[in-house]
Amino acid sequence: MSPESQPQAGLHELSIEVAKLAKSLTDATGSLPSYVQRQYEQQLNALEVALADLRASIVPKAKFAFKRKAPAASSQLTTSTLPTVETTSGNLSCPTPQTSTSNLALSSRSFEYITLEPLQNSIMQQDMTISDLDHCIVNLIPPAKLVKDDAVQDGRVHGSFSLDISAIHVRNLTDTVLLLPSIDGSVLLHDLSRCTLVLGCHQFRMHASNNVDVFLTIPSNPVIEHCSYVRFSAYPTFLAPSLDEKTSKHLCVQDFSHIRSTPSPHWSVLSDGKERSALNLPLVPLSNRVEISNALEKLLPQYP
Repeated sequence: MSPESQPQAGLHELSIEVAKLAKSLTDATGSLPSYVQRQYEQQLNALEVALADLRASIVPKAKFAFKRKAPAASSQLTTSTLPTVETTSGNLSCPTPQTSTSNLALSSRSFEYITLEPLQNSIMQQDMTISDLDHCIVNLIPPAKLVKDDAVQDGRVHGSFSLDISAIHVRNLTDTVLLLPSIDGSVLLHDLSRCTLVLGCHQFRMHASNNVDVFLTIPSNPVIEHCSYVRFSAYPTFLAPSLDEKTSKHLCVQDFSHIRSTPSPHWSVLSDGKERSALNLPLVPLSNRVEISNALEKLLPQYP
């Protein structure tokens, strides 16, 4: 192993250990006193922040980034895609699969429909950061053209494109819709306002957020803290037909800001009418600001 690769190898080992700790804590949910669970959550969060800072100091910046497409001359297009991932030796779109442990970063966008362009024969194992979005629709669901009758296994859509994300970090989103596939790792969210989330994960933790609708599939108890007007429902079955909604714990929410025997006033269950509206998810890219605004108005939470 070269001296240059040693720090990243060590970082990868640390990431694995932190992920193991997160899974152990999730598996212990329900068997620990609430105040103990909260202390462990805070300690784990501090470890994840320290790991993110260490990763930022070691991993070269700007190797992975979502970039805007040039607007068409005849219209004000705001659709963005993730182009082929660039490396120092070329692109990952080569005949043999390539592996990377760098981060994907999406930030500082407004009134855009953002998709993930298929990377043929690419397998990426990494964390993703989504931050500072305003009036955006982020669609990272694998494109329909990659989905075949036998392409859905274990509740996931499989095709020639695979996005293997270990964790997703989300911060500072306003009036935004996130459409995400189901991942094996954790999703950590901070400072969301009037957002709709569609996602599946092993661990869900949301902090300091309000007016959020969450369509979720998860094997552990979701955790919220310092949140208000949050509503939960099941992950749309048409996005992952083999998911068993009965085994999901999306309604077993733990509110660390309400450690009492009474129901938390900070979250509730989505009504049937609101659940049906999820069938109108904008899975096809929208081409301009007006279309994006109209779609957001139908999908975002309507609170007094």
